[in-house]
Amino acid sequence: MWLGLHFWTWIILAIVVVVGLTRHSEKRAIQCLILARIAYIVMIISGVVLSIRTFNHAPLLISLKFLLGIGTIALIEVSFGRKMERTTHHLIYWLLGIVALLTIGLGLTLAFK
Repeated sequence: MWLGLHFWTWIILAIVVVVGLTRHSEKRAIQCLILARIAYIVMIISGVVLSIRTFNHAPLLISLKFLLGIGTIALIEVSFGRKMERTTHHLIYWLLGIVALLTIGLGLTLAFK
């Protein structure tokens, strides 16, 4: 249950972030930011539950996944902040994409381990 919730929240978050960062309307971007923040809460709660249950099996990988997840959330917030200031640089999007892919890849590795 928790793994499915965590997985689907990541998918929803990815869609919301892509939609929010590609909108030209500031109102739509703010709505997507609010939805992303709700998804963060669900992800953090489900991630903590999953981490507690699996920490004994792979403590280093769980810790790395936690740090990458927090980093991904921070980069999403920075991306939305830059979008609101209208000073977006493509480097932040590339960095966000790379960190998000690493986080998702590590999460899938842990899920199927």
